[in-house]
Amino acid sequence: MTPRPNAFPQRLVRAAGALVWRPIGDAADLPVGAPMEPSDFQVLMVHRPRYKDWAWPKGKAELNEPMAQAAVREVEEEAGVAVALKAPLTSQRYRLGSGHTKEVRYWVGELLDHNSAAFAARPPVVPASKREIDVVQWAKPAKARQMLTRRGDRRLLNEVVARAARGELRTSTVALLRHGKAVGRSSWEGTEKDRRLTRLGVSQALDVVSSLSAFGIEQVVSSPWERCRQTVAPYTDLSHAPLTFDEALTEESIEVDSAQASELVRKILADPAASTAICLHRPGLAALLEPLIEASAAKNLPACTPAHLSTAEMYVAHIAHADSPRVLDIEKHGTFTKLALH
Repeated sequence: MTPRPNAFPQRLVRAAGALVWRPIGDAADLPVGAPMEPSDFQVLMVHRPRYKDWAWPKGKAELNEPMAQAAVREVEEEAGVAVALKAPLTSQRYRLGSGHTKEVRYWVGELLDHNSAAFAARPPVVPASKREIDVVQWAKPAKARQMLTRRGDRRLLNEVVARAARGELRTSTVALLRHGKAVGRSSWEGTEKDRRLTRLGVSQALDVVSSLSAFGIEQVVSSPWERCRQTVAPYTDLSHAPLTFDEALTEESIEVDSAQASELVRKILADPAASTAICLHRPGLAALLEPLIEASAAKNLPACTPAHLSTAEMYVAHIAHADSPRVLDIEKHGTFTKLALH
């Protein structure tokens, strides 16, 4: 009898991590967008005594933990450094000994200043034990390639080296955040600009803090209407990130002249130092997406539409500045927020 093939694993184990880098020597003074040679930077690896291997810091997401939050938490636990996530790298998928499939999402990791707003918004983490990670080491790419155990990890290193050569390793970040769940228009008795978040919306506003911090958001621009104010308040209160209210982002302004909102995004795109979140209403999303899609390196972005962004979800754009601003990738992130059932 011909043996039947093993069934495809029913469970997908999700994990996340980052390929963390730092400039060395004169490269620390290079402007954003300048090409870098492999000798200009180092990458961070960890050694796992249980598996006797060298790898990038990573780990499994906790229950209902967003993948971006899992990535920065695992990096800090295993490698002892806080990072901001930059442009994503190729996800790795492989079979585990248990028969399950493991998928690891990776981002470029940039060291986060402990005086930064994004760092201030994070809770402390418990370092991994010596039984899990016994050595943490920085190395230039050539040395790291010799040390890394898995072929997939070496492929990720090749991606980073290629981006550095193109001047795309350092990137800025723009996040378009839709406000949390608000009280329905039909049941609200006040003015539209004063319509508030529901209990679910308030929970979403609290939970979105971790995602904004994970992507290193250092400033926030928001519609001045109440539901947007409430959505960004937890992050700006915890992080002390500068907060600016712009009338061009209100539903009324978008209806009259959406070009002002588009121009706001273009100005932020042009700033290589920007790590900005923009909190908006759904009717304004198309106008704010337009400059990002125009500047995108990948013109085919079918998921990047206003219809596909729910409350408290956000599009995160990673922008390279080797020449003119160029969007390398646009990701969608959200929360797993749910109201407790009674």
